[in-house]
Amino acid sequence: MGEPNTCANGMTKSQVMDIAMDMGRILLKSGAETSRVEDTMMRFCRSHGYYDLNVFCTPTVIILGDESAHGKSRVFRVRWRAVDLGLIMDINNLSYNFKRWGMTYKMAKEWMRERIRQSHPYGNLGVCLASGVGSAAFTMLLGGNGHDFAASFLCGFVAMGILKLLNRLHPTAFWENFMAGLLIGFVALTACKIDRACSLENIIVGALMPFLPGLPFTNGVRDYIGGDLLSGNSRIAEAILFALSIAVGLAFSMKIWMWGGLR
Repeated sequence: MGEPNTCANGMTKSQVMDIAMDMGRILLKSGAETSRVEDTMMRFCRSHGYYDLNVFCTPTVIILGDESAHGKSRVFRVRWRAVDLGLIMDINNLSYNFKRWGMTYKMAKEWMRERIRQSHPYGNLGVCLASGVGSAAFTMLLGGNGHDFAASFLCGFVAMGILKLLNRLHPTAFWENFMAGLLIGFVALTACKIDRACSLENIIVGALMPFLPGLPFTNGVRDYIGGDLLSGNSRIAEAILFALSIAVGLAFSMKIWMWGGLR
């Protein structure tokens, strides 16, 4: 069979599906809720006159199907997700302004590749510093003193730094959060051992704040309220699992500390 008829700007149905799948992949990997992914992909396809395309999205897979006779489907498996609100905003702008910008298939592909290359402008050191400052700020909000501030900053900085190094090994999210809790526990206990003016509770609670899965839980509630029960339940369960993995890592560090007779 020949190539399907082209739309007004010269793109075929296959090319429209390709760009729509790229949009969905970037959105889901950047932390967008599944309802946003489905809405963006469907809006893009229908704006090009293809109403027989349909999307099914979960936190781990995207299926874009052609419901016409002899139509084909595309599947993308999502194995990891991060948080990049800038990329989400860029893809939303592309979906709304594609025709107004007069973009072609090749221009859109290059535009998305360039946005992905520019998606991490701060670098690992900037992220680690932000984690340390956030941890210290939360500790002060909890009533910590200057000693707690310094110790919490160190906890957040060290934990995020080690996680960035471990990212090269591509660990699962469970082990990432477990290691975060483990490192925060060890650093906080060491700080309190060295400086008796430190408050262990304030340091630990403040240092844990940047690592809590607030966005997955919020997205899960949004999906659940929007009627997407599968994605809503999955994301809420994922957030609970992440929180438990942090707690397990923290408890494990304290247990090791007690076994060593250091407290």
